[in-house]
Amino acid sequence: MRPREVLNKLKWHPDFQFEEYTVVYLHRGAPRDEKIISCKEIVALEHSDFILPEDTHIPYHRVLRILDKHGHIFWKKP
Repeated sequence: MRPREVLNKLKWHPDFQFEEYTVVYLHRGAPRDEKIISCKEIVALEHSDFILPEDTHIPYHRVLRILDKHGHIFWKKP
């Protein structure tokens, strides 16, 4: 599955609580070039990116990992 598909599944499937997951994405200049955000912060899931507050667009190809509420890897970029 691609990150967009995983995030849509987490958001819309009744077996998952979207807010309990976090996204780790490539953010050059951040420590280890990674930034971690809670899915609570995601305003919208678009076709090619997801949107954070202040109209910040993050392309799905920058998603490295999606973690569950315990910090375990739910999805990892191949």
